Amino acid sequence: MSQKFYLTTTLPYVNAIPHVGHTLEFVQADVIARYMRQKLGNDNVYFNVGTDEHGLKIFRKAKKEGLEIQDYVDKYAEKWKEFCELLQISYDRFIRTTDTDHIKSATEFWETCDEAGDIYKKKYEGLYCVGCEEFKTEKDLVDGKCPAHQKEPEKYSEENYFFKFSKYQNKLLELYKKNANFVKPKSKLKEMTSFVSSGLEDFSISRRKENLPWGVPVPGDDEQVMYVWFDALVNYITTIGYGSNEEKFEKWWPCVQLCGPDNTRFQSAMWQAMLMSAGIEPSDQILVHGMILAEDGTKMSKTIGNVVSPFDLIERYGVDAVRYYLVAGIPTFSDVAFSYKQLESEYRGDLQNNFGNLLNRIITLIKKREVEIDESRVDSNFKKKVDEYVENYTEFMDQFVLYDAMKKVEELGTYGNRYIAEEEPWAKNIRHEEAEEVLNNLHYLVRRMIVCYSPVLPEKCKKAEQALKNLENVILFEKI
Repeated sequence: MSQKFYLTTTLPYVNAIPHVGHTLEFVQADVIARYMRQKLGNDNVYFNVGTDEHGLKIFRKAKKEGLEIQDYVDKYAEKWKEFCELLQISYDRFIRTTDTDHIKSATEFWETCDEAGDIYKKKYEGLYCVGCEEFKTEKDLVDGKCPAHQKEPEKYSEENYFFKFSKYQNKLLELYKKNANFVKPKSKLKEMTSFVSSGLEDFSISRRKENLPWGVPVPGDDEQVMYVWFDALVNYITTIGYGSNEEKFEKWWPCVQLCGPDNTRFQSAMWQAMLMSAGIEPSDQILVHGMILAEDGTKMSKTIGNVVSPFDLIERYGVDAVRYYLVAGIPTFSDVAFSYKQLESEYRGDLQNNFGNLLNRIITLIKKREVEIDESRVDSNFKKKVDEYVENYTEFMDQFVLYDAMKKVEELGTYGNRYIAEEEPWAKNIRHEEAEEVLNNLHYLVRRMIVCYSPVLPEKCKKAEQALKNLENVILFEKI
């Protein structure tokens, strides 16, 4: 594994408050970033999040709220920063597509693709979904409506700039063939291979300013602004110095990108073709997390009223329960129905009992038996068993399979609870030397649990570490 690691999420639009899908992506990304900092050191990891602030739907929403467009995006960008703080997201940069350096970077990127002969102008007629900020074909629609937004797309007819996506069909297929892990899970790579193989159409990358007054100006054409996706995707290289700090850019690129299933095509195909055009090597890997469905297995929808609010969840259960459920309760790359029952079960079983109670039992017994803690006293066979769990955890984390990694920590806790019940270090007939070995073993085990859980439960694990160091009992997880 490289000694430098750069991770980015997609940039959500600032036209609405965060939903549980955003929460899943941000928490998964944060857990990966925190884990990689443990592995490589803080200075060797860069974690980018931010907001996408251009486009027609944002322009219309600002008008609807009666705000100047810049005031509107400032207001909602701040809400997203607060959201990150609430979720304990440890980003290195919160980039906004209205940032000065991003506009400069997007402009330079456009000019580079233009110089490569990959941008041209033509008149275009099509069906445009404002919600997706994307042109649709008839085959994309269901009963004449966008399946994601349940609205008929608007008919557009105007002269725009286009990107020669079709030019990069073979290069994209070569990329997928050479790197079997380029898109994860494999089902998504197969999906992208099928999509590209079926033939690529050049896509529009600008809008007339009279129809969309809010966007990055197209270089050399005052009548056009960049299409929101072409602008926004460039943030992944803006944030690490493209167009402003070549040394920084060379240090960090390429990156691992985390996205949802709705964004797979943009991240895995369109963006990669754009990078090829600009003479930049492809992204390192695209991780496509699953979708959180409603409890009945249907897609969440404001119209239906089955949306789960992350803010309500955090208020009801606390941030640790929510973070843990999104990582340990939901398979990393699968679509899963949300379950309050499972959230509560995971919290009580894995965190309160398997971790929190075990920690306090060990602290209590160490004090009671006046045991001296010394890792050299840990039984070698016991240590080997614990280390096997940790190695399995590490293997899954290195592959970004967070769900399976957490199962290994849960199993380690179960092993510790079973061991303490079998050995009974509290029993009066247990000699001091025997109790000392058992409790040194358990001390070693719970320290490993703290390290493994730290990327998911950073604040709780700091408290657990301090409690173990000072031998002071602590209530890590309140009752829910």
